[in-house]
Amino acid sequence: MTVSVLVSAIVVGLFTGALGRLAVPACDAIPRWLAMVLGVTAAMLVTILAVLSGIDARSLGLPGVLAQAGCATLTVILVATAADRRQSSR
Repeated sequence: MTVSVLVSAIVVGLFTGALGRLAVPACDAIPRWLAMVLGVTAAMLVTILAVLSGIDARSLGLPGVLAQAGCATLTVILVATAADRRQSSR
């Protein structure tokens, strides 16, 4: 895994976390920094899973970035929704 692949995953995760926080109404239940950390973590996880499955990380291209963004978005939405439900049940 190269530095450019890691930087790409971090940038995609930060961008997706920030956008997810703005796009999902339930995201008010989690702080901005947590949404961004979740986005970066999910994007990194996709990259690591791709490398472990034998895919060359440098050849991920657009499908890889879309997979990173999709996983990061889904993670932010799931955690925000769970946090929102938890706050509303109190």
